[in-house]
This record gives sequence, C-alpha cells and structure tokens, in this order.
Amino acid sequence: MRDGPFVRRGGPADFDAALAVWQKANEARRGGGPASPEHGGRVRGHMENPDAFLFVTEGEPGDGRGIVGMAVGMQGLADDAAGPPVGGLCHVAAVFVAPDHCGEGLGGTLVDAVLAEARNRGYTRAQLWTRADNARAHRLYDRRGFRRTGRQKEDDLDETIAHYDRDP
Repeated sequence: MRDGPFVRRGGPADFDAALAVWQKANEARRGGGPASPEHGGRVRGHMENPDAFLFVTEGEPGDGRGIVGMAVGMQGLADDAAGPPVGGLCHVAAVFVAPDHCGEGLGGTLVDAVLAEARNRGYTRAQLWTRADNARAHRLYDRRGFRRTGRQKEDDLDETIAHYDRDP
C-alpha cells in the first residue's frame, strides 16, 4: 500500500481519462449541467501543448479507480494568455478532482507536483485563476503560498474568477 495519493506525470494515453475527470467535476459544480464543448476543447488543448506538463492522480494499481485528478502546468502568457510568453512564469491550469474523491488531499498533491516541476524547469513564479466563489480552492491555494492579487474577471462561462500568484 502507498502512503497518500499516487501522482504521476501524465501523457497522451491519459488525456481522455483526465478530460473525463474535468467533465465530472464541472458537471457536479453546475448541479448536473454539462460544460461547454469549447471549454473542454481548451482543457484538452492545455494537455496537448508540447511545452505543458500534465500530472494525474490515481488509485492503487488494480483498485479500479483509474485517474481521479489532474493538473496542468504551462508557460504563462501576458495579457491573460493573449500575449507573448512571460519569462519565468508558470501558469497552473485545470486543477480538477473527481467529485467522489474531493477532500482526500488530491488537489494539493497535484498542485505540489506541478510546482515542483515548474521549479525544475526554471520557472520563478506561478499563477492561476479560480472561481471567485470556490472557497475550497481558495484554502488549497492559500495553504500552498499563493496570494490573491485582487484581479478578477468574467471568464467565457460568465463566472467571476480570481487571480492568484506565488513564487514556485
């Protein structure tokens, strides 16, 4: 038996299972309503980005759980991802855990793995956006040294999201 969740680097063979976790998490937070295909396409695009690094978490071998969490790290871009790369900035994206595994510490373990890889790649700062009303995510990021910058905006789902940053 392992102590704690098993996190590993993900690859192309994991994309569909990771996207299924993203979809389940989004449907749960929307009260069963589906997320838009465009949003799912963007998450897949993050995973397929050759410079991005995907981490997944799964159960013990043979326990049937498969992938139950995901997180992606990638080069941060200026102008809220519309501009050129920002030197030293890692963008943490798509941190999701299957709803029936929330509260197991998986999100924090995934974020820790992304931050460790960011340091290994020479990133000196990290940023992310999360829903402004997601208290659980705020606690997770606060515990890992992220600071809320005060920036907020409406995303493409018409949800208010809050910006966080930290040194990796």
